[in-house]
Amino acid sequence: MMVNTSAQPTQPTQLGQLLMLASSNLPIGSYTYSQGVESAIESGVIFDEASTLAFMQDYLELAVIGYELPVLGLIMCALSQGHESLASNLAHDYHASLESKEFVLESQQLAQAMVSWLNEVLALGIPAEIPDDGYLPLFAHIAQYWQIPLVQTMTTYGFAQLENMVLAAVKTVPLGQMAGQRILWQLQSDLGSQVDALSDDVQQAFDALVMSTNTTNTVDKSEEPDCQQLCQDLYESLNISNNLPNLAILSSMHEEQYSRLFRS
Repeated sequence: MMVNTSAQPTQPTQLGQLLMLASSNLPIGSYTYSQGVESAIESGVIFDEASTLAFMQDYLELAVIGYELPVLGLIMCALSQGHESLASNLAHDYHASLESKEFVLESQQLAQAMVSWLNEVLALGIPAEIPDDGYLPLFAHIAQYWQIPLVQTMTTYGFAQLENMVLAAVKTVPLGQMAGQRILWQLQSDLGSQVDALSDDVQQAFDALVMSTNTTNTVDKSEEPDCQQLCQDLYESLNISNNLPNLAILSSMHEEQYSRLFRS
């Protein structure tokens, strides 16, 4: 079954599921992480409302839209069409792309918290290997399991990231509540203006690759698809990368920051 990329009205049950996934308090406690914001404040990159918005718009464009949301969508597409090996390779690549110890620990700890919630509250019995690659691949598995459309899944994941970062800035710069709301409103508007086209691009890139692979396998049935090569082809087709050295430096600096409120 194909992933539903259209922006159809979300069913009430799905809406509740989306709201829970977007929460920075429950079920995973992501509010304890700043995703580089605290280090950016300590380094003087963030110091007021304008600099906070500029930093987070860059993060949205380069990290979220430029990498995380496409990978999230590709994993969902692979799962929906029964390409578990490709989904697994995409998840492994995502885990390998995390550029600091802090980001790895954050992703793993959030995944572990989510698994505990899924198993203890919903009794889903998540296979042990799924959370190994971190939070984003697990998020993709949950969204696909609940059959949440791709656009809504991307929007939920992206908004949760942005809201958490804004809350960290409101507490730490510090910013007033209205300044935080202005920043978040602009960020969600920026996200909303791009997510439909992004989900279409992801679906089209995946479909084109699957069609090409199926054609090759029809000609030579003995040839097994190279999932690692397929991942590379998808990355090139969508022009995505997680090479963000300045963000990695900020995260690494945070590991030894003298005084800090957040875990990353």
